Amino acid sequence: MTPPRLFVRSLCRTLGAAALLSTALATFGCASSEKRANMDTARASASALSGAAAPGPYTLQPGDEISVVFFYNHELDTSTKLRPDGRFSLPFIEEVDARGRSLPDLTAELENRYEPFLKHPEITLNVASYASQVIFVGGEVRQPGVIPLIPGMTVLQGVFAAGGWQPTGDAKKIVVVRNQGTSEPLLLLVDLHQGLDELAGSLDFPLQPKDMVFVPMTGIAKANQFIRQYIRDMLPIQSSFNLQYLYSNTPFTNPATP
Repeated sequence: MTPPRLFVRSLCRTLGAAALLSTALATFGCASSEKRANMDTARASASALSGAAAPGPYTLQPGDEISVVFFYNHELDTSTKLRPDGRFSLPFIEEVDARGRSLPDLTAELENRYEPFLKHPEITLNVASYASQVIFVGGEVRQPGVIPLIPGMTVLQGVFAAGGWQPTGDAKKIVVVRNQGTSEPLLLLVDLHQGLDELAGSLDFPLQPKDMVFVPMTGIAKANQFIRQYIRDMLPIQSSFNLQYLYSNTPFTNPATP
């Protein structure tokens, strides 16, 4: 018969372990629910982009060179390149934030800001030269790296430009990370495999400069990698011959030994 004191200790340990397990399961459940919610949001965002009829007007990016022409004040005409923060300077009004702005939108702002200084502030903006337009493709693709962005290039075309996905790549969960000018990037989750099956590409959408496209591993590939890195590579064996030698019940004998 178990002494009362030992029984109480054992019961406390059992209840404590059960409480910890319950807490861990609850925490895991919350984390899993949050992860699923984030994935659903990313899928919905990608679906909204894929349904867009056509890409919107071009928005200015750091490194773009723009020409500013004043119809009635040509002495103020200038060409300037947007700094890394997307800003540039002009006489009288000083700093102008152009990052992510369309030409018509920025033109209207400049004319409004020049009204106190000019009688007829009629301005024309043009892009003299574009900054390097690239995307970044990584993960389970054949040639990861920096890819030149062709106007209208979609996620599927970007992956193909990187050599296509590896057999270990999961085309159903391709992630696009997009800088939207805020502290948090826009995460997009797209199923390109389904688009290929339907021969439609209806789930595909155009990429923007500096987009990061990531092709993750499939579940099977992750399992194989885990086995290779954490099990097979840790065993002190180099070949199937050594494996048979280590675990054989028959002692190894050298055939050359009499």
